[in-house]
Amino acid sequence: MNLPNKITVTRIGLAVVLFVLLETWCANREGLPWFVAFALFVTTVATDGLDGYLARARNQITAFGRIADPLADKIVISGVLVITMQLPQTEAYVPAWLVILSLSREFLVSGLRGFLEGRGETFAARWEGKTKLVVQAIFCGAVILYPGAGWGWVHSLLGVLLWVTAAVTVWSAVSYVRRAVEVLREASDV
Repeated sequence: MNLPNKITVTRIGLAVVLFVLLETWCANREGLPWFVAFALFVTTVATDGLDGYLARARNQITAFGRIADPLADKIVISGVLVITMQLPQTEAYVPAWLVILSLSREFLVSGLRGFLEGRGETFAARWEGKTKLVVQAIFCGAVILYPGAGWGWVHSLLGVLLWVTAAVTVWSAVSYVRRAVEVLREASDV
């Protein structure tokens, strides 16, 4: 297993540690546990760029990495949304409809990718998906940071980020559906 893939697998492991931390140490507490969770979340998300960069720079792009890297992103963001949706300190900021919207978008895009690549078509990640990931990561980071810090500006930001995250998630889904339709049309024209 090459270094980029090891980093991706490590990221999935860090996500599991983060989920356990949120469910145990952070539950019903304020302050330090949330700062630790925030630091772990930032580390986990930051390594996403590192594994991709190394894979391209070292020419070590693999089939495993093409599948595991976006899967790790989905695990981290979806897991944080699902857990923080039900924790007393964060449930007011993570409504169930946002979690369902985010998960639905992931299932839709993954399904489209699997269908098209199963037909031999390329359906790579696009900048809309990367933008969605960045916005969701900022939202999740703010959700994790607020119970630790209690800063008013983070609370205010959460209200805006909720709607921006929802809008970017929908926009990204629509973009991928449009691209899938284009790919299918191009394939039928050949």
